[in-house]
Amino acid sequence: MNDPDLSTWEERLCRAADLVFVTSPALQESRRRYNSNTHYFSNVADYAHFAQALSPELEIPRDIAAIPQPRIGFVGAISAYKLDLDLLAKLAEATPGWSYVMIGPVGEGDPSTQLSGLLKCSNVHWLGAKPYHDLPAYMRGLDVGLLPLRFNRYTHSMFPMKFFEYLAAGLPVVASAIDALEDYKSFAALCDPTVDSFLAALERSLDGFGCPQQVRIECAAEHTYHRRTAAMLSYLPTIVSVE
Repeated sequence: MNDPDLSTWEERLCRAADLVFVTSPALQESRRRYNSNTHYFSNVADYAHFAQALSPELEIPRDIAAIPQPRIGFVGAISAYKLDLDLLAKLAEATPGWSYVMIGPVGEGDPSTQLSGLLKCSNVHWLGAKPYHDLPAYMRGLDVGLLPLRFNRYTHSMFPMKFFEYLAAGLPVVASAIDALEDYKSFAALCDPTVDSFLAALERSLDGFGCPQQVRIECAAEHTYHRRTAAMLSYLPTIVSVE
């Protein structure tokens, strides 16, 4: 007899647990079928770490400083299962005067990732993976944080960790309007999966319109590991009896 698949084991775990935490509204909706005590908390960021990008004393690394501005950057795993690489290539082709900076490993979690369209664009710059402790300095070198996410089953149930990292670094954020980001539309430009939608949002962000930087930073400061842990721990008295 075959072993149960991962989804079966997940259902068993959710039903057996006293308390379930999930990282997207879609996951909360689906997992509540197995456990009514399921609660949604978005992913968070290491605020103190990424807020270093706000320091004027932090030196911008040479490889990114040599790239012409404006610099629109993506930081993270460059993988086709979640990123709309075709859309990104079309954006780069439509804006030859803008630089698109890609920081992170290629194909992580998706070895079939193809970059042929992007590799043809001379204004797309590949800096590779960088050490975690260097990421604030690289973000300081960006003008916009970009999240060109695909609309699929995976992104329907995800909350991108880079969202609050970008905000903590003081960057304006232009992102695909996936479900989990809907609650944060006041702090970022959320886009339809079209070139025109992203172009309009990028132009406004580069021109300084949209959510003020201080408001973005304050939003990120509310979504730290410390605050999230405290909020999650507050649910424990509902399942633990005190003798």
